[in-house]
Amino acid sequence: MEQAVDLIENEDVDTFLVGEKGGFEVDAYDVVLELQKEYSHIRIIFVISNITDLHEMGGDSSYVAQRRGFDDFIYPPKCELGYKRLSIVYRNRYIIENTDFIIAYNKRKGKAYEFCKAAKGKSVKVIELAVK
Repeated sequence: MEQAVDLIENEDVDTFLVGEKGGFEVDAYDVVLELQKEYSHIRIIFVISNITDLHEMGGDSSYVAQRRGFDDFIYPPKCELGYKRLSIVYRNRYIIENTDFIIAYNKRKGKAYEFCKAAKGKSVKVIELAVK
């Protein structure tokens, strides 16, 4: 939470792109929802990788907004072209191309590691919470 507060207070970050695919993403989403109570000016943008993410949650974005809360959602280009796993890759590329900062839990291997490596290659500042 303190990393997100630092971004809000010291880097003038007012928009957070969030997902809900893995445990860390859900935890990060919860943190930003909590911060929005204190920092009402921040916006939460839900970035979906597959349109079924909305349908599985009740058929439309209003259900997701009631359940989790967000200001808007984005369905990045190319996500509709791929299989579920490929759609997540396209979503992650979209996030990397449209952010200045990423807060990540990185174990130095696997998909989170590759995501952080790609972000750093695009000059995105990656704030790593844990490195093992």
